[in-house]
Amino acid sequence: MPASNPSDRIARTKLLAFGIPEYAIYLSSIPITLYIPYVYSADLGLELAHIGLILMLARITDVITDPLIGFLSDRTRSRFGRRKPWMAIGALIMMTSAYLLFNPQGDVTNTYLLIWSMLLWLGWTMINIPYYAWGAELSDNYDERTRITGWRQVFAYAGNVTVLAVPAMANEITGFGGLPREGLTIIGTIALIALPTTIAITLYFIPERNSYGRSTLSLATNFKAVWKNGSFKLVWIAFMLKYMGAAWGSALFMLFAVHVVGEKENVAAILLGHYFLQLLTLPLWVRLSERIGKKETYIIGGMIFTLVIPMFLLIGHGDTMLLVFVLACVGASGSYFTAISMSMKADVIEIASHRAGENVAGAYIAIWSLGQKMIGAIALGICLPLLQYLGFDSQGENGPRELQILSLMYVVPQALMYVGAVAFVWRYPINSRRLERMRKAFKKRNARASG
Repeated sequence: MPASNPSDRIARTKLLAFGIPEYAIYLSSIPITLYIPYVYSADLGLELAHIGLILMLARITDVITDPLIGFLSDRTRSRFGRRKPWMAIGALIMMTSAYLLFNPQGDVTNTYLLIWSMLLWLGWTMINIPYYAWGAELSDNYDERTRITGWRQVFAYAGNVTVLAVPAMANEITGFGGLPREGLTIIGTIALIALPTTIAITLYFIPERNSYGRSTLSLATNFKAVWKNGSFKLVWIAFMLKYMGAAWGSALFMLFAVHVVGEKENVAAILLGHYFLQLLTLPLWVRLSERIGKKETYIIGGMIFTLVIPMFLLIGHGDTMLLVFVLACVGASGSYFTAISMSMKADVIEIASHRAGENVAGAYIAIWSLGQKMIGAIALGICLPLLQYLGFDSQGENGPRELQILSLMYVVPQALMYVGAVAFVWRYPINSRRLERMRKAFKKRNARASG
């Protein structure tokens, strides 16, 4: 694998300033699957099946908003750039929604959950689609893109750690934060401050890089081209399968920890090892991808991850330390996933933009984002109602049969989805050599056209 040109490397201060919003974005969205199903059912009395359906319905509007915002952000002209205005407005919407969703006010009903969930994801869309499109444009270097996504993912994992560590620390100091609802309240308050602060840092310190002309293609033309892109479809489907498995596991983890293992007050502390190992091992996966390639790294990580997941079936009541160990293994083996996937996506977007002769990043990011949110919503909309249908009661007592159903539902679908993800990436054709050949071909084409 060719080494990166040192002159192409982005300064760490710039990577820090660009990556830091991911901290607040993850901190404000992870509780949707990790905390909301448990807190809104066990503490606030909503039906588990209703919660799953509501969280799925909350993302239906994304079918319209994601493609539209991707299309508009490619075409936006302002003194601040194409991406920045959308991110600023999205931060205001997301921080308000996160605070009210995580700190429920007054009479909490299904309608309350639906409205604030919909608004939170609208804000998420307005931030993430321009933000990820911007990230894909930040560098043309094959390996440097993995550094960009790797740094961003480090901040994401730091956000995950905060979701767990701060409530646990607050509980030790003040006695408030040990219960899931208390932890959710603390995270809502942090989100109110972190979202506008971190996004303001990026908007102020990082200039936009306009590698291609402003998009002039129609919405229909853009998205038809996206769906005809075979390389994009492979990495997109793989990401969606892996993400659906992760969303499925996140939705059921709190129930698994409380009912199967018998842990309630220490769940946040238990998860810390998982996210801490993600933070520690991500740089190792990034370096491995620079040595052997992104596709090869993805396949190795996916195979290890798939072998680790079934270890959850060995865990029973009181096996807290075994749970900690398995979560740590899952964290170490799965930390590659988002950073490598996003870097592969950036390579595909570059080729597509060269082919179109203009910037099409927004369209690709919109399809990616829409799929990510819809797949996550479908996971919630299936697993929670199905679990209740099979006899599990989140607010009452459950026998050995119901607990076994919960364990199997937690493990088997995740493992199958991860196997599917690896199978699709196996066919992914782009590496550094092919990318360089295609760049040269497009350069010759442009020279002939201009000559």
